[in-house]
Amino acid sequence: MSRIDRVQFNIRSAFARERARELARRTGMTATQIVEDALRGYVPPGAVADIAGLVRRDAILVMPAGSVKISTAEAQGALDAVRERDVED
Repeated sequence: MSRIDRVQFNIRSAFARERARELARRTGMTATQIVEDALRGYVPPGAVADIAGLVRRDAILVMPAGSVKISTAEAQGALDAVRERDVED
């Protein structure tokens, strides 16, 4: 006689347990199906695919500066000019 291997996953977070139950009631799925679906779609932070032409600067992707360098004062001046321009209705 073969033995059936039963897998069990305990959720100890009250929020996660209640949210899984709520979603299960609303969707007609089981709580297990909800958790499995959520885990299939999860992508950890920082696993961003490389985007052509952009480089990583700390946590964000930016266009590389190339040979043109802009000082902080110049950048701030350009931002101020855009903020203060007349906006037509």
